[in-house]
Amino acid sequence: MDSTMKRHKLILSIALFALSLPLSVQSYRIGDAVGIIIRTNKHKLEAYRHQMPRFGVSTKTKIETQFLIDAAGNDLKLADGIRLARQQQNPHHHNYEDNTQEELLRMSMQFDEGFHHISTIDVYNPSQRPPRKALDTLIIKFVYSASDGSIHSVQQQTRYRDFQPNGGGRNTMPKSFTVEYVWIEEADVDLESGVLFLFAIVLLVALLGMMDVCCGSGSEENGGTYSTARKAPKSADGFAKRL
Repeated sequence: MDSTMKRHKLILSIALFALSLPLSVQSYRIGDAVGIIIRTNKHKLEAYRHQMPRFGVSTKTKIETQFLIDAAGNDLKLADGIRLARQQQNPHHHNYEDNTQEELLRMSMQFDEGFHHISTIDVYNPSQRPPRKALDTLIIKFVYSASDGSIHSVQQQTRYRDFQPNGGGRNTMPKSFTVEYVWIEEADVDLESGVLFLFAIVLLVALLGMMDVCCGSGSEENGGTYSTARKAPKSADGFAKRL
């Protein structure tokens, strides 16, 4: 009986815990900026505000490849204006072609505090072995719900351009690429009602189980009393015969 009671208490605890969990990690309003953490094969960067997607609003932006390469001035704790000023003051920032002609550059992005991400892609791959890649457009599709302000999933699509050799016949990294943020609203699903329904079922099963345990223990006690009552007269008869 003790093990059964413990099991039902555990079920109730799990149900209460599931009900207390938040249904959405982050709740956005239409037009809110969604933060981006960019990871390259060189650095970890935080996107500027004008580079971020707007929740529920399809937009386009440009990202400079030099921004992905330069580490100077990209302290994530600094404001956008200070970071941008420090980056432009970096002496290597202006030597674009000298620094980026033959560098392999890859990146990935994380959204919604890291709960959604896109896989690593080639921004620029100067390898002589095909396919040689230079990113032209990155399309990021967000599936979202406007009712609860949550992002459900993130998908990516890439378009690459042909290499354009410079005057000396060498390939150079493109100075920037386009990022398109496309938002697709998903039909609303009442998750809260589903959780409440599940909790009600678990609670009902637990209550029925406890009622069975209580009824079973009551029957055992009554049966034991009845057996004792039946044995008493027999013992008395035996005593009378001995007398």
